[in-house]
Amino acid sequence: MKKFLNFLGSVKVAIFLFLLLTILSIFGTFIPQGQPEEFYLFKYGKRLGKILLFFSFDDAYHSWWYIFFLFLFFINLLICSINRLKTTWKLYQKSPLEVNLESLPLKRNFLSSVEYDFLVKYLQEKLKFIPTSKKGLFCKDQNRWSHFSFYLVHLSWGVILLGALVGAIWGYRGNMSILEGESSNYVIPFRKRDPIYIDFSIKLNQFILEFYPNGMPKEYISNVTVIDGNYTFNALIKVNEPLKYKDLTFYQSSYNELPEFKIKVENQGKIHYYTLSLHAPAVLEESKYLITLEDYGVAHGFLFAKISILDENTGDQSSGFLIKGFRPLQVSLNSEKNLRISLEEVERVWYVTGLQVKKDPGRPLVYIGFILMILGVLLVYFFEPKTLWIYLETEKKGTKVILGGYSKRERGFLRLELETLEKKLQNLK
Repeated sequence: MKKFLNFLGSVKVAIFLFLLLTILSIFGTFIPQGQPEEFYLFKYGKRLGKILLFFSFDDAYHSWWYIFFLFLFFINLLICSINRLKTTWKLYQKSPLEVNLESLPLKRNFLSSVEYDFLVKYLQEKLKFIPTSKKGLFCKDQNRWSHFSFYLVHLSWGVILLGALVGAIWGYRGNMSILEGESSNYVIPFRKRDPIYIDFSIKLNQFILEFYPNGMPKEYISNVTVIDGNYTFNALIKVNEPLKYKDLTFYQSSYNELPEFKIKVENQGKIHYYTLSLHAPAVLEESKYLITLEDYGVAHGFLFAKISILDENTGDQSSGFLIKGFRPLQVSLNSEKNLRISLEEVERVWYVTGLQVKKDPGRPLVYIGFILMILGVLLVYFFEPKTLWIYLETEKKGTKVILGGYSKRERGFLRLELETLEKKLQNLK
């Protein structure tokens, strides 16, 4: 068991998990997220599409494998930190007196003409070196606490991973569609059919679509009102400018057009005009006919609408296509050609905004983790544990001075510091 835990907490496993999560996250970036199952089967083929759906690549950052590898990474970091604690504590407890003058790190020595007592006073008062129990040996021990600073970096990674786990398990991503003038308080989450109801509503006041001179869409803007009980406020949701309220973020992701068609109906010598749309069928009150719009579009430059006609008295039903500028559609119900229907024009276009909604309860933890990481990196690289030694010994021609120093990483900078200290002592008169 101990061998397995040591393996799980090894650097090799940490690197492997980091690279694996990175590669899988790249797939999650390139593969469109939150689309219907039919989208993946059509785009990637039946076999590959089923594989992608099985491994939840349609919602990669909430998938079982993402949560599993994040959890392993968290455990790896925890074990690694615990395993290093004993060594770090020994380094922290190590006394600067435990040094061999014969093998002093980065050893330098010279003979000074300055008297021993003057050098002692200068080291203590000006350079702030502390005398040790060994006669003639002085030391300056700096940032000993910084032996633990890398634990702050480890802690930051742990907090970030914990935040990612919380977001992956208890968070969600989904879609919200709102018709102009309407409001909605539910989200259709990815990979789930049941809606999630939120405790406030979003009302779409107006959808604004801006175009480039060549006719390509430039920007989608949703002018919305957030209604939370008696509290309301207006906001604009743009691409790359989401709305954040409470613990939810609303992104502008798509839009749809719902045109209202004007149709002409000739029935028993009488002509009537009606408005027809996907969300509002036309009811012919006199004959109790119901006309429903099933589909619409433009083909070869001609506007068309596919409709169905229901006789509410008999239950008879018929369907056909209306094409603007072509002859009327003749509908036979009850063996009589009693309806002639024509497509006149588009009266107006309603917009439906498509918002992507994200709930990430682990986001505050991730922010805290990044703050801790920045602080930890600053402590690691700017407050490195460092010890300087100076040994003084009286000789006939002056005072023998031996310098040495130890640092965990920046040996080059320490060597320069010792050289500067040596020059400073040699220039004393």
